[in-house]
Amino acid sequence: MANEPLIEVKDLVVRFPVGSGLKRQYIVPVNHVSFTIAPGEVVALVGESGSGKTTIGRALVRILTPSSGSIHLGGADVTKIRGKALVAYRRQIQMVFQDPYGSLNPVKTVERHMRLPIRKHRQGREGAIGEQIDESLRTVGLTPVSEMRLKFPHELSGGQRQRVAIARALAVKPRVLVADEPISMLDVSIRAEILHLLKQLQQEYSLAYLYITHDLASARYFGDRIMVMYGGQIMEAAPADELVERPRHPYTRLLLAATPGAVHTGPLPETSNRSPNLAEGRVGCPFADRCPHVMAICRTENPPLLEQSAQHQVACHL
Repeated sequence: MANEPLIEVKDLVVRFPVGSGLKRQYIVPVNHVSFTIAPGEVVALVGESGSGKTTIGRALVRILTPSSGSIHLGGADVTKIRGKALVAYRRQIQMVFQDPYGSLNPVKTVERHMRLPIRKHRQGREGAIGEQIDESLRTVGLTPVSEMRLKFPHELSGGQRQRVAIARALAVKPRVLVADEPISMLDVSIRAEILHLLKQLQQEYSLAYLYITHDLASARYFGDRIMVMYGGQIMEAAPADELVERPRHPYTRLLLAATPGAVHTGPLPETSNRSPNLAEGRVGCPFADRCPHVMAICRTENPPLLEQSAQHQVACHL
């Protein structure tokens, strides 16, 4: 059906053990998160460092195996798949990592970086692989391809390295890209170029994206929808313009007030700057300690993410 989501995440939980000793404890950086991504849609996942954004992205491409919940691609459950089924799944969903300096092997040429995923996922003839490499490099603007293929990462600029990472992800013809802060480590002068490239690729190949960022401005420019995350949970989700122009959650309002160019000036009305409690078994709203509108119920009951108006969901007792 045309209205069916391409990606459907239901009640996703990811937890990690911490400490040592007889009684093992856990932190839960992703706590019962649910969302969908439609074919060709860009969903921007926004939040501060430590909110759980990257953990969701890594779970989505199955670098991490969820502790509970489910991930479906085109209706098929891919939460626990392994072996050949996992390889086939990763052919359809690829990840572009934040650090273009760390995501490329310094002793391999651009051609070798491109050849490995094509061989693994497409199993094409040698001549066809070369053509695919050239096509992918041209698509991301790395020309002349005959020179680019032979370069090592240290011979490229930061923007060129990120273009190689994007080309490598595109080479296997995925349906979904998880872009984990793909512009945050680049010079300001080339961030817009990379975002424009990602937008062009979305339109040309009908790619769906999970775009992970801490920058609400780029999320509004690139995203069709924005989800705001804090303490491992989705606090608010809405179409991009709707969320930025009519934020409802106190955390979203604080994020917007802290954005460069915001109307708000002066200290933010937070009650604390403590990081969120990620311990397993925590109670109440994760934002309660910092919320300027906290009520008694916020400290004992975690508000569910409910639809307040058309396509606008908020998790707040207010």
